[in-house]
Amino acid sequence: MQVADKKVVTLTYTLSDPGGAELERSAEDSPLVYLHGAKNIVPGLEKELAGKSEGDEFQAVVAPEEGYGPKRGLKPVRLPRSSFAKDAELKPGIAFMTRGPQGQPMPLWIKKVQGPTVICSVEHPFAGMELHFRGTIVEVRDATEEEVEHGHAHGPGSAHDH
Repeated sequence: MQVADKKVVTLTYTLSDPGGAELERSAEDSPLVYLHGAKNIVPGLEKELAGKSEGDEFQAVVAPEEGYGPKRGLKPVRLPRSSFAKDAELKPGIAFMTRGPQGQPMPLWIKKVQGPTVICSVEHPFAGMELHFRGTIVEVRDATEEEVEHGHAHGPGSAHDH
């Protein structure tokens, strides 16, 4: 079976920057599982994986425009430490969801914690960066009707209430 829209794809990967420094990788016991064609991964990688089959190895270089977008130079957001749960782990690189001005979901990434202030970026840490992926397609299967309807893959035995 080949990677195509409405297929659930399981893969292992390593993501590096243009200089070869590793940025992230899937855990050995926790591969990435996504619904192809549902915009669950960066567009450039999704395009590169189309047509691949179980067991195929892949390498993909994704330009910023097909990854997390160009760096836009947006001003950081400053939030009071008190707006987070008392036991929340707050350190650079951690992402969380908040609500934008019109109530829409909006991701933020912690850049720095300065005393009572948490400084966050609205831009993904990999924005403006060429992304270098390499990995292996572990499994390709048909998505269930529910997965297609929900727009993402469900794990084995999971029950989702949306």
